Amino acid sequence: MMKEDEASVAVAVPGSIHGGVNTPAFLSGFGLRLWNAKLKLQRFLLLACGAVVTALIAVQVFTRYVLGISIFGIEELASFVAVYMYFIGAAHGAWERGHISASLIELLVPEGRVRHAIALVASAITVVLSGWMSLWAWQYLAFTLKRGTMSLEVGIHMGWVHGIMPVCLSLMTLYFAVELLENSTRMFKGSRK
Repeated sequence: MMKEDEASVAVAVPGSIHGGVNTPAFLSGFGLRLWNAKLKLQRFLLLACGAVVTALIAVQVFTRYVLGISIFGIEELASFVAVYMYFIGAAHGAWERGHISASLIELLVPEGRVRHAIALVASAITVVLSGWMSLWAWQYLAFTLKRGTMSLEVGIHMGWVHGIMPVCLSLMTLYFAVELLENSTRMFKGSRK
């Protein structure tokens, strides 16, 4: 169970995974089950990608340094799987609010309305930038699909590789929007959490 302190605020939603770190409080029933299923899928894909990258690198090291041969295209495959792992991990990190922050607000501004206002502005900027990057990623995927770009070594259509980028950036935007909603509720309803 997650411990709540001043630095991290969790929304406790019955039935949600991981204490509902960034799970909207208004979700229930089918919506909550769908939200949790999405999170479970993200975690499964992270685990699978980690295992595949590890296996591909292990095979390449074994064949190169023990057998003295190199398997063509294995590094390219490993880098493609790593792209999936990085973007899914970034989306999951946004959900659990594990993203890096260089904010000194907690040190300089005392708890209260000013601090909540700064958090609200910061989260609004984050949503706008994340949404903008999501839009660019969707446009880049459309460009890749239109051009029919293929990878150099193994001939995989790059749409499969670039497709994870807009999906995960859109998930990040969703998670940041949930955080913005909570910050605005905290600001305008005077919640102390």
